[in-house]
Amino acid sequence: AVVSTQSTGDTMIDNKRAANISGVVAAFNTIMAAQRGEVPCKVTSARPLSEDHLEALREALGKFLKENEKLLLETATDEALIGGMVVEVGDKRVDMSTATKIRKLKAALAMPL
Repeated sequence: AVVSTQSTGDTMIDNKRAANISGVVAAFNTIMAAQRGEVPCKVTSARPLSEDHLEALREALGKFLKENEKLLLETATDEALIGGMVVEVGDKRVDMSTATKIRKLKAALAMPL
């Protein structure tokens, strides 16, 4: 595997594609994680989540996994969310933030009757 990886890297460099190497590595890591049954999930909240909230979140998200899958939970904070959270699993995104709710409400109120 090392030889083919080195060969791939050398070929990309020779063809002036060195800037794309990190993307190739990221794609490879995604494929390998999927092969291992790992499901990456990023949860962004306005404030850090308590251990109790994290455990409840892991339990709730775990119900969507298949038997052989493992949740890889990553957390982040973003005060701009005001409250609530944004959950990203694979290419799916659920935005339950207060900021988005306010933005949608403002847009609805701005529409003519």
